[in-house]
Amino acid sequence: MGTVTEDAWRGTLNQILYLANHAHELSDEDAAAFAERMIQHDFFPDGPAVYRAAIDAALGDPVLLGPEAVPQPHAEPAVREFLGRLAAALDARKPWAAPRYVMLDVSQWETFGQAKAIARIDWSTVRVGNFLRSMFRGVPVGERSLPVLVFRIGSGETLALIGSTEPGVHNVTLLQRDPGDPAAVIDHFREYTGFSEQDVTPL
Repeated sequence: MGTVTEDAWRGTLNQILYLANHAHELSDEDAAAFAERMIQHDFFPDGPAVYRAAIDAALGDPVLLGPEAVPQPHAEPAVREFLGRLAAALDARKPWAAPRYVMLDVSQWETFGQAKAIARIDWSTVRVGNFLRSMFRGVPVGERSLPVLVFRIGSGETLALIGSTEPGVHNVTLLQRDPGDPAAVIDHFREYTGFSEQDVTPL
């Protein structure tokens, strides 16, 4: 399973505790939902192996909800029990399926110098971000900040979505970084992200 330092597991645990604040009962259904989201990198960007190792480290510590922990409405025994069920839910889903898409650090934008625009989505960056459960990050472009989202889809392509710097313009452009047929890349993008054919207009 591997080991993690206390600083690392506490930071990772806080991601779980943050979402646990919105779970009223910490039920078996919540554990299953958390496990699925970890496998899909949905809200949990580091992937299931990281969270599984952090859970082991957390359960092995005598103080789970210390001063560094995200404040909880749940008592420590309930959180410990929930983490145990979450670990079991993750283990029951092995081998973990590859996620449909993984968000990448915005620093990867630097690799898009030769990228080409292949499609447009007539949604705002807020709507697109909510749909993908991610947040656009600002990249300096002259005196403005360009909203950017960089990600890799399950078929292997690394893509970017960029919003406009013009006020009142509410659409997002899909950029293809790597070689390949743009039509095929658009098909892959829709398949792995869930956008419909009507949502994505080829350029």
